[in-house]
Amino acid sequence: MDKVRNYERRREENKNKACMIQDGDSTICIDSSLPILNLIGKKYTMLVLGVIGNTGKRKNFNEILIDIPFSSSTIISKRLKELQELDLIVKHKGPEGVVYSLTELGWKVREMLIPFLRFVERRSEIP
Repeated sequence: MDKVRNYERRREENKNKACMIQDGDSTICIDSSLPILNLIGKKYTMLVLGVIGNTGKRKNFNEILIDIPFSSSTIISKRLKELQELDLIVKHKGPEGVVYSLTELGWKVREMLIPFLRFVERRSEIP
């Protein structure tokens, strides 16, 4: 029984170590970021954030769908719901119908993704 408890205690200690990233003299725990990071890694998530934020105006579902080539209505609908659940976008219902816009958090995440995407884009150009 002691072996099991010891094993579980070591696993918990290692879990805490595994979620940390060293940045100079400070440590960043990525554990609280995992829901957003997991969502960003899903197909079409960054494109949805991109097309909603490109004009700064609200977009309806069909505009988003048209702006993302080869996407399906099912997956775009799913991504919109997931983005709402994490407070990255907000759904507005009004006289113009249902439209989506970025939240303050959504704008910040989109803004922080841009340097990373520029880096990846430049990196892919190197033979």
